Amino acid sequence: MEIREACLKDIENIAELYISNWKATYKGMLSSEYLDQLNVQYGIDKWSEFLEEDEHRIFVAYDGDDFLGFGACSPDSEIEDCLYMDSLHICPESQGKGIGTKLTQRIREYALDNDYTKMSVCIVRGNDGARDLYLKLGAKHHSYFTDDFDGTKSNSEKLLWNINNE
Repeated sequence: MEIREACLKDIENIAELYISNWKATYKGMLSSEYLDQLNVQYGIDKWSEFLEEDEHRIFVAYDGDDFLGFGACSPDSEIEDCLYMDSLHICPESQGKGIGTKLTQRIREYALDNDYTKMSVCIVRGNDGARDLYLKLGAKHHSYFTDDFDGTKSNSEKLLWNINNE
C-alpha cells in the first residue's frame, strides 16, 4: 500500500468515495433531502477547490491501481496550532484493514512536520465507528456542538489529540 499526497487526477476517486460513504454512513443521521442532493460533481467541485488552498492537504491510499481511501486536513480555525482532519473515508471493501489508522497517522506526521501541536476531527454523533477509531488512536472529547450542512443540522462532536504528548 502506498500513501501519498493527492493530485488532481485523484479527485474523481475521492469524490465518488466521499459521496457514496456520506450517503451510506449518514442515512438516518442527516436528512434524506440533504443526502439525496449530493452527487459526484458536488464532490469533484468540493475537493478540487479544497486542494487549491495552500495549507490544505489530501492524502490518498492505493494498492497498485486500486484506490483504498483518503484523508484530508487543513488548519483548525477554532484552535491555535491545531490541524483539522476534514475527512477520512475508506472504501467499504477496504474497511477494517488498518487503512484509516495509517491515513490518520500520515496526517499526524504532516501535522508534526508543520509545527502543529494538536490535531482535531469533528464527527456527526451516531457515527460510532469513526468515533471508536479516533478514541483508539488517542483522541479525547473536546466539545459537542450543532453543525450545519447547507441548512441540515446535526448533533456533532469535536475530538482532539495533543500530538506532541503521544
